[in-house]
Parts: sequence; C-alpha cells; structure tokens
Amino acid sequence: MLNVSALTVRMQQNAERSILDHLSFDVNDGEILAILGPSGAGKTTLLRCLALLHKQTAGRITFNGAPIDTLAPGKVGIVFQGFNLFPHLTVLENLLLAPKCHKKDTSQALNDKAKKLLCQFGLESQIHVYPHSLSGGQKQRVAIARALMMDPPVLLFDEPTSALDPELINEVSDIIKALRQPNRVILVVTHEVRLARHVADQILFMNNGMILDNVTNAVFFNESGDGLSGRAKIFLSNLS
Repeated sequence: MLNVSALTVRMQQNAERSILDHLSFDVNDGEILAILGPSGAGKTTLLRCLALLHKQTAGRITFNGAPIDTLAPGKVGIVFQGFNLFPHLTVLENLLLAPKCHKKDTSQALNDKAKKLLCQFGLESQIHVYPHSLSGGQKQRVAIARALMMDPPVLLFDEPTSALDPELINEVSDIIKALRQPNRVILVVTHEVRLARHVADQILFMNNGMILDNVTNAVFFNESGDGLSGRAKIFLSNLS
C-alpha cells in the first residue's frame, strides 16, 4: 500500500502559500489511481514528490510501511510527460542504462529482459534505432519499457497522452491496464477524462493544491454527480 499523509509543499518565495496543502490518501496494492484537476492544481508536483524529484515541506510518504525514500533505486518508476529518452542512446541502450548502473543483473540477463519487453510492446524492429526516429507512440512505449526494467512496485505516469495523437488514447489505456499487478500501485496524472474513466479504480480530484474528491471511478463518473464537490462537477461539465 502507498500511503500519503499530510503532504505539504510550500512556495520557496512565499512560505505562507502552499503548492500542496496537507494531502492524505492511500492507494492499495493492485489499484490504479487517476489524479485529475485543472492546470495548476498541483498534480505534477504531487507526482514529483512521489518520485523523489521534489522535496516536500512536510508530511510522509510510505510504501508498505517504509518511507518511500528508503526503497531501492528504480522501485519508484516514472514515465515522464516528454518521455525523457536519452537522444544519444539507442532504444536498447536507454533500457539498459539504469539497471546496468545499479548492477541489477548480468549483462546478458538484462539484454534478454530488455529485448523481451521491447517485443512485448511491438518495438522489436526499433531496438537499435535512436529516439529521434520514433513516433510519439513508440517513444511512449519505450519510456514505459524503460521504467519496467527495474520492476517497480510503484509506477507513475505524468500526462501519458498529452504528447500523443488523440487516437492513441485507447492504446495507452490498454497498456496501462495491462501493467496492473497484485503487488504494484499505479498513479496516473492526466487531463484526459477518457483515460481516467478507462483505467482507474479510484479518482483523486485536486484543485488549488488540495484534494476535493477521493472517490471510486463509478462515483466520479456517475451522471448525477452525487457525492462530488461542486468544483469537480464544474470540471466535468466543462469537458462535456
């Protein structure tokens, strides 16, 4: 289980203003949580705190009872909005960099694992090419495969469809759902309501650095809007 307790991030220039304001929530093993909200709600800052890329001002983040910063390297995997593939490395080399650096296995075993993942994602013909020759959808799949090389029990996605053709949303949804495992939690920050509806068990709706709604998929997307905050209802109505 991933537990976030009273997570707070304050602005460096103004300590009285919060980017994140005492966020608390849990994600159970095997669950997918979608984080929705308008721009500036604090969604990406939350994800960066979970990925240990941003230091919180206060609060705790734990996974299975242990502080998240005590997990082994790579156990919190993140797929960035812009993919962040290394342009000077081939697709295969991008996948091998982190596990080789951390001596996760023998070179042969890592090569075999990387090639198997790339084949699973339909990228067997791109193994030795460089990222600049890939489509957006291919880069997305390489970025996901790279994160999976470290077998992360916590997997984070930051706007996984924002750089892609809208027609690829269903493909990305299917990929994320296929990554569900009993011992893994998945969090997806997205503006794309269709993606959230298709993949998430729980919906976290944020606004102005606060959690306004933490409800099941069925409750959030119920046409009646019962059980939702007024801000969430406005957010959904503006998208319809």
